[in-house]
Amino acid sequence: MDHQPIPNPEQAPQESQAPKQPQKEPQESSASAWFDALEMFAWALVVVFLVFTFAVRLCRVDGSSMENTLQNGELLLLSGINYTPAQDDIVVFHLTDREHDLEKTLVKRVIATGGQLVEINFTERTICVDGVPYADEHSVLKNQFDSIVNQYLYFRPDWEYDRTSDSMTVLVPDGHLFVLGDNRNFSRDSRDQYIGFVDERCVLGKVLFRLSPFTLF
Repeated sequence: MDHQPIPNPEQAPQESQAPKQPQKEPQESSASAWFDALEMFAWALVVVFLVFTFAVRLCRVDGSSMENTLQNGELLLLSGINYTPAQDDIVVFHLTDREHDLEKTLVKRVIATGGQLVEINFTERTICVDGVPYADEHSVLKNQFDSIVNQYLYFRPDWEYDRTSDSMTVLVPDGHLFVLGDNRNFSRDSRDQYIGFVDERCVLGKVLFRLSPFTLF
């Protein structure tokens, strides 16, 4: 009687296993991720557009009329939402005067608002609003060589100007502003009859801060 060897479990042949193949992510998942990213980017653009259209604006200073407070080429951020102009604010407004071919955006300082009486004495270099001296601490009087002088050299107005007293007296209409540039001798502003009183509806907003160098106002 033949005896067959009993197989040893330890020597049992092991089943061969095929190496696992790396799983590939479905193309649908990748396309969905790209679509989500594009959608978020589009919404971000919409938000930025709405903010810079209705909430804040960027404006660049053009010229030297607001020296030494603002310099030519500086970038400003302004806001006009629920804004009511007040004395000493720096505002940006759009000027349109087709009769004298004036159409541009200007930045000036509010000296007085509607209903207030403005008196400027060019000899004494003083400004009074409703009889109260205006603290004109931001203004400078320069000549064409940018050196500081002690008198108004230019822009004595032709309207509401008394040559005897070398002064100007105006009553600001309701809904309007009387504005001046801080660089008094080199600023076309409310002293100039071609600009005169600024309609509040033309004000784009109040300057909040300067971007570079960063300065709050």
